[in-house]
Amino acid sequence: VIIFRNHELFSKIGSGDMPFGLGLELAVVMPLSWLPLISDYTRFAKTKRGGAWGSWLGYFFGSCWMYMIGLGAAIVYSNPDPSTMLLAVNLGLVALGIIVLATVTTTFLDAYSAGVTLLNIFPKLNEKFVALIMTAIGTALAIIVNIEGYESFLYAIGSVFAPLFAILLTDYFLLKNKKIQANLLVNWGTLSLCALGTMLYYQFINLNFVLGATIPVMLIISIIHLITWRLTSKWTFVRKYLQT
Repeated sequence: VIIFRNHELFSKIGSGDMPFGLGLELAVVMPLSWLPLISDYTRFAKTKRGGAWGSWLGYFFGSCWMYMIGLGAAIVYSNPDPSTMLLAVNLGLVALGIIVLATVTTTFLDAYSAGVTLLNIFPKLNEKFVALIMTAIGTALAIIVNIEGYESFLYAIGSVFAPLFAILLTDYFLLKNKKIQANLLVNWGTLSLCALGTMLYYQFINLNFVLGATIPVMLIISIIHLITWRLTSKWTFVRKYLQT
């Protein structure tokens, strides 16, 4: 209410410091960064449809509301720092509680998923112990790393995940490759496509492309994968003997 009743909200002129394409990219790469984590939680859903719709609706409406509040507050108070905004409206301890809860919930999701991911490589490790170790590492990084580098970190995530998930989604929905090849260790063809996608991603970032980098990279890599998958599927390294 405090934000949306302010008359400057819809009349204030932007500074133009960030091009539209880069702003769009940050908005796209944020949900993209959560894609590897979502399956760690939707696997407990009672139905496939419920897991898909629940996660999509929750993230979509939650993010839209969060973006509107954050953008509106930044415009009204001329400061993008959320703690400064909350203190400006005299929320005090409430502001601190919001920041703590937001930090704890996201950190839990990251730590748990990091533990689950590591178990895919080292299945004999204890899941809870690994999650605690990841929490300690994350806490140390939060203290050491400058928060201003977070934007570059998001771009780095996008450069890897955009081509990766373009291939994964194309494989599953378009090529109907829904079975995991248990003996497959490396697919050199798709790895090469991922490398190409990463290089293209930074080219689009440097160009300040109006659609950002994730959208065009995913489209390009998906099309190339559709055309070349029969050839690249032979460039693999497989395990000859499976343990039973």
